[in-house]
Amino acid sequence: MKIYTIEAGVFGTNTYLVGDEETGKAVLLDPDGSGKQILKLVEQNGFALEAILLTHGHFDHIGAVDELVSLTGVPVYISERDAELLTDGRKNASSVFFGKSILCQTVPQTFKNKDMLTFGNLSFSVMLTPGHTRGSVCFFLDDDIVFTGDTFFAEGYGRTDLYGGNENTIISSLQNLVPRMRGKTVYPGHGEPVTL
Repeated sequence: MKIYTIEAGVFGTNTYLVGDEETGKAVLLDPDGSGKQILKLVEQNGFALEAILLTHGHFDHIGAVDELVSLTGVPVYISERDAELLTDGRKNASSVFFGKSILCQTVPQTFKNKDMLTFGNLSFSVMLTPGHTRGSVCFFLDDDIVFTGDTFFAEGYGRTDLYGGNENTIISSLQNLVPRMRGKTVYPGHGEPVTL
């Protein structure tokens, strides 16, 4: 398995490409920036894109979704609690920061806590970790990898003052999450990976 990081957008969002070398199948997490550039990386490494997974619905984690879907037709997955953010610039914070809306018009498939999303040999276990948004999730891959979106960073956690955020809720989520991440490599939505 290979994991590639593409840092994009004004907030340096980490888009992750996870590719399975055995099957050639790949998944993207939280794509922002240029869909064409992201797809170029996918193809240069010999992978076929199977799906897009979203840790939450903020604008800087969905910016390239529609372009990628138009280029590939792959399905998009987001927690059922955060699906509403995709089509509302106030809720996904784009209109708050830019005065205009960044939206995702693609109709997503939704998942919930403890669901398993499998694409070839890649199986992502969903852990609902609300607090940054109502539907923020972390994805556990294999026994040693976690994608945390904006729930957890190497030096902190995501802000809680936007729509659906709650300080007490994210602290509760982290109390449940951090013990499960011990010994694993954590890939956050912003910043560098860290092994706990």
